[in-house]
Amino acid sequence: MTPKQQEALDAVVKYGSQVKAAKALGISRSALRHRINSAKKYEEVDDGIKYAMNETGMANINAVHSGWIKTDDVSLYFRNETDSLNTNDIAESIRDVINGIVLCEIVKPPKVVEDNLLTLYPIADAHIGMRAHASETGEDYNSDIAVERIRTGMAKCVASSPQSKYALVLDVGDLTHADDNNAQTPRSKHPLDVSERFFYSLRCAITALASAIDCALQKHEQVICRVLRGNHNETSYLAVMFAIAERYKNNIRVTVEQTSADFFVHEFGSVMIAAHHGDKAKADRLVMHMADAWPDIWGRTKHRFYFTGHLHHTMMREIGGVLVEQLRAVTGKDSYASSHAYSSRSQMQGITYHKEEGEVSRVKVCL
Repeated sequence: MTPKQQEALDAVVKYGSQVKAAKALGISRSALRHRINSAKKYEEVDDGIKYAMNETGMANINAVHSGWIKTDDVSLYFRNETDSLNTNDIAESIRDVINGIVLCEIVKPPKVVEDNLLTLYPIADAHIGMRAHASETGEDYNSDIAVERIRTGMAKCVASSPQSKYALVLDVGDLTHADDNNAQTPRSKHPLDVSERFFYSLRCAITALASAIDCALQKHEQVICRVLRGNHNETSYLAVMFAIAERYKNNIRVTVEQTSADFFVHEFGSVMIAAHHGDKAKADRLVMHMADAWPDIWGRTKHRFYFTGHLHHTMMREIGGVLVEQLRAVTGKDSYASSHAYSSRSQMQGITYHKEEGEVSRVKVCL
């Protein structure tokens, strides 16, 4: 059993309820329940496995999928069948995040807009909640810095972009660095450097995306928002999506696409824009999927663009008439990137398309 799991059990005993215990620990109720459930799972484990875990210092049974535990006295193979979140857990997590979300202030649309223009504002790999220290990586980074980067970068991009009627605020994935309080990547369980509890990072992610939409509303008549899954936030991106949809539910100028699909596509006149986080397929396959998944849109358009993130550095290729662009990240370098000599710069962009002529202008802002 981990110290945090024991802390959760002790807090429930001390304060008499899960609601009071979660408040005292500064975490959500769903996070508290997850720790309690993990602690119960540990208590159900055979005493021999507990002994092996304690001897090897592997206190968290959920941390490893399978493997051998070996000491002078013990040789044991284990396989950990971790339970996925059930519907009630996910619903409770979303309620925790949405609780207290304030509806947006309705602002008047701009008086003059260009009906034939759409401006795309992609936000790639912000990794809100990641911790970096300047002494180790060359620059500090945490949730508050991430929010300010998105707010400032978006303001500069919007200020220098044309007065397009339409704006598309597109989160290309990994808006948050972690997916829960375990500070591990969801699938591979790689340990992550985090700056604070996940619940705070999640609220910062919602704040950052809302600030980007609010900024776009100052210049563009209609704003479309889409939140994509990343490999770091395979579940929590849904909470961000639902929270943003809740905030703008009374604003007829904002459309929040509510879907768990990994792929995004948008048709604007003769322009086709698609996106995917970029972690599950390479560019060639994404282009083939683009034509296969949306043949009608493909047939009606002649300017086609595909955006990915994931690798944090920029790369652009033309494949079969589709311009595939891998975007620079919003985040700074963590200790892993710094130690491996990765040196890509942080950046945001505003890319404007004419519905008949394709891309007509581009603004790049280094963060």
